[in-house]
Amino acid sequence: MREKMERNVRVYKRFRFSQNMLIIGPVLVPYMIFKGLSYSEIMLLQSISAVSVVLFEVPTGSIADRVSRKFSLVISSLIMGIGLSMYIFMKGFAAFAIAEVLFGLGLTFSSGADSAILYESLSRIGRKGEYSNIEAVSMSQIFAGQAAGSVASGFLYSLSPYIPFWISVAMLFLSGIFSLMFVEPPERMKPKQSYLVHVARVFGTAFQKPRVRWAMYFAALMGVMLRATFWLYEPYFKLINLDIAFYGVVFAIFNLVSAFSSRYMVKTMGSVRPRKVLMTMGFMISGAYLLPLLFRGFFSIVLLLPGQLVRGMYTPVMRFYVNNQVEDSFRATMLSIVSLSANLSFSIFSPLIGACLDGIGTVPVYFAMGVIAAVVNLSLLQLRRVHKRKGAVIGGA
Repeated sequence: MREKMERNVRVYKRFRFSQNMLIIGPVLVPYMIFKGLSYSEIMLLQSISAVSVVLFEVPTGSIADRVSRKFSLVISSLIMGIGLSMYIFMKGFAAFAIAEVLFGLGLTFSSGADSAILYESLSRIGRKGEYSNIEAVSMSQIFAGQAAGSVASGFLYSLSPYIPFWISVAMLFLSGIFSLMFVEPPERMKPKQSYLVHVARVFGTAFQKPRVRWAMYFAALMGVMLRATFWLYEPYFKLINLDIAFYGVVFAIFNLVSAFSSRYMVKTMGSVRPRKVLMTMGFMISGAYLLPLLFRGFFSIVLLLPGQLVRGMYTPVMRFYVNNQVEDSFRATMLSIVSLSANLSFSIFSPLIGACLDGIGTVPVYFAMGVIAAVVNLSLLQLRRVHKRKGAVIGGA
């Protein structure tokens, strides 16, 4: 059994790397504009994608808990590959909306299931404490790979806009092959109740546990602020007159910074309470919006880097924090609920961000995002203090 669980850890890294090695990032917005979409339509598509994730997140997480982690991961890569393929063969807002729904559905099948199978495999062999570091190393490898892919994508895009998409689709199907190599962790406690009862119990647990509720609130904040950075880079690049030929190089630098953050900063902060690390990230993401407004020029790109530091740390820290709050039978569904919170907030606010970009411009949007991030994070800091005081009272009772 130990050998199989050790193999799961190795396969996990390969699966995560190939499923996330989508090299379309630097050219995605230009590609959508090339396909005739406006900023408002682009952000509306992201809202549709997020809504689809909201709708599918908990049902697919429940499938991972009730049926099989492995099944969820296999079907995830397949559906994501089909959705991304539609970007190559189709055009127009309606077709892209369908593609986003499919891609979102595929994404939800792996959301929670991948983290759960790693955490449970490590738990079975007495290595649960290594979870954050393994997750961080995996993320750093993804970012390093995306850095190389970012440089290549710019040149490949100049040859044909479709080449980066073909490569990305191939990587998704490769991840599907790796997912077949997983072994379901033995002695895993599965929910015995019906689907509706299971979901209701997980939601009940989520809202009853103050720390899980706090994680949901924080995920809602980062769901907007962190995800929006990707879509707001291109307008900022235009603001500082950055040539599109340099987009890939800049994204490569971003990914290398995220790789460093994931591999080393997560390890450095291993002795710090996860919720304290998350709060620090909240203030950093605020700075990632406000600092670039102070100086606007080619070198102001450096002021966007706090967002990449957060990008590298957020997933390993948040997943470890949530995993420590729940039991096996609820794990994937609970992770999905926290992810649902992030996607729901993004689905609500992304169309507004797109409309503001078209209506009032880049600078006001960046300023508003930075201020809102700081205010909400301060509110969550206060909520954290309330939880600590209540815990102290209960502990002393």
